[in-house]
Amino acid sequence: MAQPIVDLVLKEMTELHPEAFIRLKFPNEKFRVITTKLDKELTIQTRRSDRVMVLQSVSGKRVVHFEFQLRYNRKVPERLFVYAGALTAKYQMKVASFLLLIKPSRLVGDFGVYQSDLFEETVNEFRFPVIRLWELREAILSGAAQYRLFAPLLLEMEPKPTITLLRQIRDILNQEPDARRRNEFFSFAAAIAKKHFDLKIIQSVFKEAKMIDVDYWKNLPHFGEAMRANEAAAKKIAEQKGIEKGIEKGRQTGLQEMIIEMLSVQFGNVPSKTVRAIQAIHTSNKLKTIFRRTMKAESLAEVQSLVMAAIPKANGRNGSAHKLRLNK
Repeated sequence: MAQPIVDLVLKEMTELHPEAFIRLKFPNEKFRVITTKLDKELTIQTRRSDRVMVLQSVSGKRVVHFEFQLRYNRKVPERLFVYAGALTAKYQMKVASFLLLIKPSRLVGDFGVYQSDLFEETVNEFRFPVIRLWELREAILSGAAQYRLFAPLLLEMEPKPTITLLRQIRDILNQEPDARRRNEFFSFAAAIAKKHFDLKIIQSVFKEAKMIDVDYWKNLPHFGEAMRANEAAAKKIAEQKGIEKGIEKGRQTGLQEMIIEMLSVQFGNVPSKTVRAIQAIHTSNKLKTIFRRTMKAESLAEVQSLVMAAIPKANGRNGSAHKLRLNK
C-alpha cells in the first residue's frame, strides 16, 4: 500500500478510470472493464487489496488486481501471491495481478517473483508484472492523452517537487478537453500537492481549476474525505439514539468545513470571525448555496457577503455591522 493520501488518490483513479491502468501494460489490446465494484476484502486475516476489477477481452473474463506502492518492499511478492490465490478462490475466475511502483527502484525488474523452495530447490513460482511508473515520466510530461491521468503522480517521483513541476502538471491537466475529467484530475493533483506545498501556493498555481458540485466532491479524495467522515459519524450517532438530527448535523458540519477549506485554498488565510460566522449557519440548503457560489467567487469579500446574508440576524444589527465583523 502506498502512503495514505497517494493510496486514496490511486484507488479513486482506478475507480473512475480503470482502463488507463490496464493500458499502461497493454496499450493496444481491446477490452472492456465490466465492473470495479467487487468486494476487496479477503478472508485471510481480513486483508484488503488495493483495487480489483473484472475485465472482458477476447480471452474471456478476468479478475484484474492492482497493488500500489510508492517504493518496492520485499514483502510485496508474498502479498500478491496470497491475494491472487484468495481472489481466485473467491470469484472462481482467473486472476491477473499487477504491482504499480511510483518511485524509482533497482530492486525489481519488469516482473516480480514469489518463490518457495524445498531442499534449496525452487518448487513453486508466482510471477507478476511490475509497472514502473517513473519510466513513463517523459511520456507523462509530454501531455499525451493516455498518460494525462498520471500527471499528479509526478510529484511523488521527485525527491523534492518544485513549483515549476506543479505548473507543468497544471498545464498538462488543462489540455484535457472533457471538463468533468479535467476537474477529477485537478482534484487528484490538489490532494497530492498538499503533501508538498503550502495551500497558498497550490491555490496560486491551480486557480484555473473550478469545482463542480457538493455531491460530486463527496465522492472524491481530499475535500470530500472530511465530509464523508462527518456524515458517517453522524449516522452512527443517529442509529444509537434513534434520531435523524445527528445525520443533519454531520451534513452541516461537513459543508461548513468544505466552505472553509475552499476559501483557504482560493484566498489564503480565512479570518477567524468569518470561520465562526460560517459555523453559525445551520441550514444545509444555505450552506450548499454558499459552497457552490464559493467555487466561482472572485474575492473573499464576495463570499463574506453571502455568509452575512445567511447568518441569523439578532439584536437588531444591520447588514453593514455583520460585514464589518466578518472582515476582522
